[in-house]
Amino acid sequence: MAKQTFTTGQVLTAAQMTSLQQTAMLGGAASAKTASYTLVAADAGTAISMSNAGATTITVNTALFAAGDTVQITNLGAGVCTITAGTATVNTSASLALAQYESGTLDFTSTSSAIFIKGAGAVASAAKSYTLINTGGTSLSGSSTQISSLSGYNYLFVHIDSATVNAGANIRFRMNADTGSNYYAASGDGDTNAMTFVSTTGGSASTVTEHFINIDAANSTGVKPFWYSALPAGGATSSGAGYYGGTSVVSSFTAIASAGSFTGGTIKIYGAN
Repeated sequence: MAKQTFTTGQVLTAAQMTSLQQTAMLGGAASAKTASYTLVAADAGTAISMSNAGATTITVNTALFAAGDTVQITNLGAGVCTITAGTATVNTSASLALAQYESGTLDFTSTSSAIFIKGAGAVASAAKSYTLINTGGTSLSGSSTQISSLSGYNYLFVHIDSATVNAGANIRFRMNADTGSNYYAASGDGDTNAMTFVSTTGGSASTVTEHFINIDAANSTGVKPFWYSALPAGGATSSGAGYYGGTSVVSSFTAIASAGSFTGGTIKIYGAN
């Protein structure tokens, strides 16, 4: 949720508690942008997505944030989105430019300076060409849907569209049909043998409109980092990062409904080298 000031004795609503929980799990209130944008104080603790076919900027000014504030930024558009220091100072050990499907976090160390922590991935100047592996996509059905024959690609991008599951069910993913305790994230994975990346709520069924998962898939001896973003219909965004600790390259991906079955949705998986 966006940063707020609470008062002694204040009773929080269920929506506020849910939003606080989501923020603690590295998510935050969703804020979708389609044009260059200058951050405001209310953006503290939120997750901003940019979607534009052309180049855009997100400008950071001073005297808006406090030390410890964070802002998650994801670029969904084909155009490069560049984090730009306005009156504030922005330091990084990586590029400030986000190619499509790259993301990073602004971590403020004072009211006038921040560190931009960029997620693993290709730099914007060397954006990769992705190929759709499962031509036409695959319908989500049953308690799980698996896509195989993914080896041979260094990077995988998973797009799940309009997944519908039982209300309250978690949507999870598994790599290489691995049911071991090999899934790790800063927020905890919610399961010992798969990665939980979104929880749903609602009536008899709940739909999550978009899911994006990037996987560094080719490491045959070490961990495979991933980062993800999910946009529930009418709910707060879910985003974060982690890694898969199996020692084989990623050759299959499974989407899992933690309870009941998928009753709608499509999964497409793209690969690049």
